[in-house]
Formats: sequence, C-alpha cells, structure tokens
Amino acid sequence: MNYVKAKNVLPAQLLEKVQEYASGTYLYIPQKCENRKNWGESKDSKAWYKRRNQRIYKNYKEGFSVREISQKFFLSEKSVYRIILCAKKAEAR
Repeated sequence: MNYVKAKNVLPAQLLEKVQEYASGTYLYIPQKCENRKNWGESKDSKAWYKRRNQRIYKNYKEGFSVREISQKFFLSEKSVYRIILCAKKAEAR
C-alpha cells in the first residue's frame, strides 16, 4: 500500500477538519465497496464449514467421543465442544 499526502488529495477545508481529530497520526481510509460479498460467499467456504460442523454434530449424536471427533477432523477438543454447543443451540430454536 502506498501512502499519499493528504494535502495532495483532500480539499483544504476537509484537511483542516481531519487535522482537528487526528493531527500527526496515520489514517487508513478503506476503499468504498458497494458490492462487497460477506465472508465465505465468494469461495463457498461458509457452506463448507457448515457441512463439516453438521457432520461433527452428527458424529457426536451417533456416540463418537469428542476426542475421536477431534482426531478425525484435526481440531482441538475445545473447538469440537464449541461446534457441538452451537449445533445444540441451533437445534433448540
């Protein structure tokens, strides 16, 4: 990312206002994105994790231990417990 001098791109009045709030600091101004997709939508990651978590919960309901599930899916036991808890809450709704 290249830095640009604010005085070269902002009108003088706006620059003065910005200096009132953030004089001498670095500011990051994010790019305006109108058609930005949510996390996981562009590469189907969200759906992949949802299916994985459903399989984990199904295995748990079938009697697999948390340790077995964590080894099968290469996750920590704490992560498996979190996934199971979220699935139980969703099922209760």
